[in-house]
Amino acid sequence: MRILEGTSELRSGKNPETCKANNGTKAQRQKLDRDRETVKDVISRALVEIVERGEFSTLQRAVRILHGNATYPINLRLDLENLLESRAEVIDKLNRKQAEWLIALHTADHKIATLRDNIKDDIRNSNARLNYIDKWLFARHESLQMKLELKPPASLPRLDHEVRVHEELVKAYELQIQEREKMVAHWKQRYSVDIAGIETRLTQKCEQLRVAVTKHEELQSLYNLHEGEMRAWLTFKRERAARIAREQRLNAAAKSLQAWWRGVMVRRALGEFRYLKNLKKAPTKSKKK
Repeated sequence: MRILEGTSELRSGKNPETCKANNGTKAQRQKLDRDRETVKDVISRALVEIVERGEFSTLQRAVRILHGNATYPINLRLDLENLLESRAEVIDKLNRKQAEWLIALHTADHKIATLRDNIKDDIRNSNARLNYIDKWLFARHESLQMKLELKPPASLPRLDHEVRVHEELVKAYELQIQEREKMVAHWKQRYSVDIAGIETRLTQKCEQLRVAVTKHEELQSLYNLHEGEMRAWLTFKRERAARIAREQRLNAAAKSLQAWWRGVMVRRALGEFRYLKNLKKAPTKSKKK
């Protein structure tokens, strides 16, 4: 039994103390304990039967039982894989069904909206037809009522009344014709006056234009006559301005040179400033200690 316990511990890959310390290996430890109990039970029963009966088949049966227990986790793993595959297939089928149901639901919503629109259109068309029928029946009723009513024939107009109306109409037309004639005469007179004023203004403008053209020609001829003199005068003005500017620059340069030379003569006591050498320098003030 100690050998089996040691082999179970070696299969687990960890010591008992480490298994107790680590919570992640508790399930593995429990499985190994169950396997150990199963092996103990099978071996004890096999030894008891061998001692009692002395048959070799008992040992073979125990080996088969142990082999079946060894293949049990593999079978469970295969069953688990099959179950996972079947679950994936079921999930895939459910997803496809869900997509189909969503499409069918969207189609049904579209059909419901279409049917609602058709129902609204039919209701509006029926209301329009009913209104048309009501109005037609009402008009038909009025027409029949007017036909059934007996009206007395209208009396013929009198001759003097017609003559008086005709005279009034003739007077009105004559008044309108007189007004139109007065308006035409007024506009003719105004047209003639306006045309005469326009012609006088036009002749005045033509005379002013002729005078302006003659003055322009005279001024142009005068300008052409004195063009050379004006150009010469402009050239003279430009040259004079340039000459004056050059003289001013020369004067400024000469003044600066004269001032510099005068300063040099004063500092070095040259020329007319030689007497400055004999003058005693004024005593300088001593600094206070």
